[in-house]
Amino acid sequence: MKLSKRFENLLEKDFHITEKRKIIFAVPIAIVVVAVILMIVFNFTLGAPLNLSTDFTGGYSVDVKLSNKLTEDNRETYYKQIENVLSSITDENGKTYSISVSGAMQSQGIGTDDSSIHVRYSAVAGVSESEMSNLVNPAIISALESSVLGKIPSVSVDGNVITLTYAEVINNYNPGNPFDELRAQFIELIPSLNETYNSGISATENDITLDAQSDNKKIVITCASNISSSAELESALVDGMKLPDEYYGSVVGGELIGATVSSELLFKAMLAVSLALVFMLCYIGLRFQLSSGLACIIALFHDIIIVFAAMAIFHIEINSTFIAAIITILGYSINNSIILFDRVRERMRLSSSRKFTPEAVANASIKDTLLRSINTTITTLIMILMVAIIGVTDIRVFAFPIIIGLLAGTFSSICIAPSLWALFQRVGKNRENFALAPKNKTEKPAKATEIGA
Repeated sequence: MKLSKRFENLLEKDFHITEKRKIIFAVPIAIVVVAVILMIVFNFTLGAPLNLSTDFTGGYSVDVKLSNKLTEDNRETYYKQIENVLSSITDENGKTYSISVSGAMQSQGIGTDDSSIHVRYSAVAGVSESEMSNLVNPAIISALESSVLGKIPSVSVDGNVITLTYAEVINNYNPGNPFDELRAQFIELIPSLNETYNSGISATENDITLDAQSDNKKIVITCASNISSSAELESALVDGMKLPDEYYGSVVGGELIGATVSSELLFKAMLAVSLALVFMLCYIGLRFQLSSGLACIIALFHDIIIVFAAMAIFHIEINSTFIAAIITILGYSINNSIILFDRVRERMRLSSSRKFTPEAVANASIKDTLLRSINTTITTLIMILMVAIIGVTDIRVFAFPIIIGLLAGTFSSICIAPSLWALFQRVGKNRENFALAPKNKTEKPAKATEIGA
């Protein structure tokens, strides 16, 4: 109780916020300067000043179809596997590419026979569309099939024994299991292998067994004589002994996300934000003063710029959910500002308001609404932080700009908007409403603490 009382007493103090407008205005300017410097650095080091997703830049997508293997428990494991595969793709010419997943991966049909993961990625800087389509995308599909699906085996040949090792269990002891099909598949493959590579493989179905000691992940083939092994033969065994898609899924895609769609999305987003700001200006101008409306709109621009700056500083990806976050921030921030300017209007209606400076009126209004603004921000911030900590990836991407926007919006509502309003009152006819020109040197405008409620 004592701590709570001290906190309330602290908030009852007049901090003369509007008189410190130079410091207040310097804070966002410093943040923007840091963001601009880092954007220049990122442009030269990473190839782009902002980490824009394929929603805005265009790119490619693949669908990793996992049949019924995708569950809530293993989803994050698959996400990490996919990210690791994309970070070190090698094409058929031996060239390595580092590809980053664009945005949060989307899982669909979890727990059903049609589960899949949708993955988007941007084009590699300096790589043509033709090279992406003919070399990079096929390499991505092949690597995902090999590493994520576990459908392509690793092969070892030792004397007369061929061992095929898969990433997952290949026999569930049910009728029509994958092992029976793979055994028949190998028997059909033998003639072409012997003819093409002179390998000398000879085996019957009885010679092809499943190694139960390795958790049913290895097929052991014992041939009648030693095998003439080579890298080409082992590669052919890998290609020929892929698991059937119906059991282990597939990778489909490499599809281009067009720039036209991306441009249209960006245009509509900017239009939505612009219209929202215009309508807010009209409403606040009619409800209070035009100067109040201008102060609120400038404060909202501050919030948007700070959120963009934070995304640039931390190089966090900007995707379509970022637009929804911006709209949410605008609605939250303008609400706090309207509450403050409602108090300003009430004080301006008092006949005694002409005795005070605009800074005194603004500071008194800030003091009236400060506790409410802080309490609202803290409670909202707690909820968003919980979502960011324990939520799924898609929600975390949305939560970060919301958190930054909450902090920026609270700062702008308490500091930026009232400071701008007080500054605007010193221009034109607004000066007549305040004691800005004392009649003599001994008469001074009243302080904010002297203004009655």
